[in-house]
Amino acid sequence: MKSVTAITDPAIITTLQQAWRLGPTPYLRERAHAVLLSHRGYSLDQIADILGAQYQTVSNWIDQWEDYGITGLYKHHGGGATAIFSTEEVERFKELVKDEPRRIRHAKAVLEEETEKKLL
Repeated sequence: MKSVTAITDPAIITTLQQAWRLGPTPYLRERAHAVLLSHRGYSLDQIADILGAQYQTVSNWIDQWEDYGITGLYKHHGGGATAIFSTEEVERFKELVKDEPRRIRHAKAVLEEETEKKLL
């Protein structure tokens, strides 16, 4: 049966409890709760049932905890679509807007022409 490695440090348990109760995001609170439940002997099936999650999802959370500790419980991607423009292109756009702050549409048109990329 897969479960978290025994947590013997009371500071780590306190950190998980704080993350579960006061974490800044719902997903962090949920994942910390899953780790605490696993620590207390609940199976992954039971944890998935309690949290309304998929078994594999809970298994992934436990793996992330085992590999990275508390930082593994945070999401590491921003979600959403991949950026259209590179960092340099974004900086170019900022320069254009800085030069003429009242002409944002113009800055957009210039950047689109320079990069041959279309911004919605």
